[in-house]
Amino acid sequence: MSVIDFNPEKKSIEDLLVGADYYVIPRFQRPYSWEAANLEDFWTDVVFDNAIGYFIGPMVAWRDAKNPIRRIVDGQQRLTTIAIMFAVLRDQLESLGETRLADGVHRYLEKADRNNELQFTLQTETSSAFLSNAILKSPPDPTIEPSTEEEVALSGALQQVQRLIEAEVAKRQNPQKWLLELRDRLLGLKVIWVEHGNEDDAYIIFETLNSRGKDLEVVDLLKNHLLNRLRGTRNAKADTYRLKWDKMRDQLEASDGRARIDANRFILHWWQSRAEYVAQRKLFSQIKKTIQSKTAAQECLTQLTVDGPLYRAVIEPASRTWPIEEAAARDSLEALALFGVVQPAPLLLALMRARMASPKLSAAQFKKTLQSVERYHFQHTVVSQLSSSGGVSQMYAKAARDLYAAGANQQTRADVLKDIRDKLNKRRPDRDQFILAFQERFVFTNDYTRDKKIVQYVLKRLLRHANPTTGLDDLTIEHLMSQDQIAAGVDIETVGSIGNLLLVSEKVNSKLDNQNFAKKKKILDKEGLPYDIGGVLDQSAWSVAEIEARCQLLAETAYDKVWKLPV
Repeated sequence: MSVIDFNPEKKSIEDLLVGADYYVIPRFQRPYSWEAANLEDFWTDVVFDNAIGYFIGPMVAWRDAKNPIRRIVDGQQRLTTIAIMFAVLRDQLESLGETRLADGVHRYLEKADRNNELQFTLQTETSSAFLSNAILKSPPDPTIEPSTEEEVALSGALQQVQRLIEAEVAKRQNPQKWLLELRDRLLGLKVIWVEHGNEDDAYIIFETLNSRGKDLEVVDLLKNHLLNRLRGTRNAKADTYRLKWDKMRDQLEASDGRARIDANRFILHWWQSRAEYVAQRKLFSQIKKTIQSKTAAQECLTQLTVDGPLYRAVIEPASRTWPIEEAAARDSLEALALFGVVQPAPLLLALMRARMASPKLSAAQFKKTLQSVERYHFQHTVVSQLSSSGGVSQMYAKAARDLYAAGANQQTRADVLKDIRDKLNKRRPDRDQFILAFQERFVFTNDYTRDKKIVQYVLKRLLRHANPTTGLDDLTIEHLMSQDQIAAGVDIETVGSIGNLLLVSEKVNSKLDNQNFAKKKKILDKEGLPYDIGGVLDQSAWSVAEIEARCQLLAETAYDKVWKLPV
């Protein structure tokens, strides 16, 4: 391979944005895909944890010699996120009446080219109307809706940044000053800028950096750090410490049909459950700073090997055999896994650890706290579809840390858990907001199955509340108004609504089939009483009006009783 000529330079974001250059994201690049956790970590690092001049890693591009275009090879997620932050910052300044300052920020997003025509500094070859007009444009066009998966991600990032900045502005006596500090922090971010005039060479540089970067994952860095201090024998088979580490990692990254758990995420949540909150980017440096002695390394490795199976149990409840008194706790953990929420993980791990300690955390405290977390996220995340701010992750991590620090003191444990339950109660959506969202949130038909697992979960919880003795195994979803009514002109949202759904046994379902409501009611009167929720058997007819009324009733029952947060 020939030697590649390139000269990396240390630059600030201001250096990149104020010049005559424009940056284009090629169509074959990975689309914008940062999730809430990625953006939350970036926000914490950029805004709170570091001084101006924080280094955010290398960026790679190739240049077109004929014009000032730089095509991004590596760095588009960070550049796009920074552009979104500038756009929200600009709009906030404009809302304060600071038009001159807002225009000053906007010049980083849009500037005149050689022909004195305005061009956005950041562009995409896919011509994203949402990025250009709903984010970068001044003023942005609020009527433009995201039309692709990438634009949905951009919209989510925009809304999250808006919430984060608005929350900070709301609590400042001088919001303008803080916004300008944010501007200066963004402009001061440092990168190693690697640029080449040849596209192929630019990608070789990127792939080389990326392949080396794989060796820099937290899990590998931590392994090397611990084993270097523990200094086992030269024979790997006789190296007890190395074997303990490998066993811990194998348990997480199981290949026997169980889910593979990200070891890096486990280490992050393990640390957050015991020590001060830290974002992923700063995790290893914080661990390295704290764990220096051989004794500390031994204790760390022991904790990891003990907590690994507990973490798997909270992420994948089926991996553990649960005693009868923990059945409800397992149900809550399975629900959280279904919801796909990760913010509570440090607290869930701390709860499992306390439950296994001596003396044990009581089964009642264990159950009540897990139910609070489950019910909060059902109300807030699943139904109301509200995003959580960084404060929620830190809230859970603090509760986990406090529970760990409480040790065997039962009263202190109880106080810590009472405090987190109270905080969740205060954060939950209000009743009217929940009820409205509940009625519109769920749709299930044979042709629209995306929500099937969540719908089954909702119906089972409602059925358990209405008829606790009804068995919940092998139940199927019955549409009281048959699905063939969609072809007759009834909206799919009505036929697929929770208000039209019932859980029944396969035997009863086969009898109901596509019968009219009168016949279905007769069958249910005879065999289906234990399955009735929401008063289906009290109805003499079944139309859109009855479906909507039942959906309203189930929504009220859900908020007031079934998913009411315990205190």
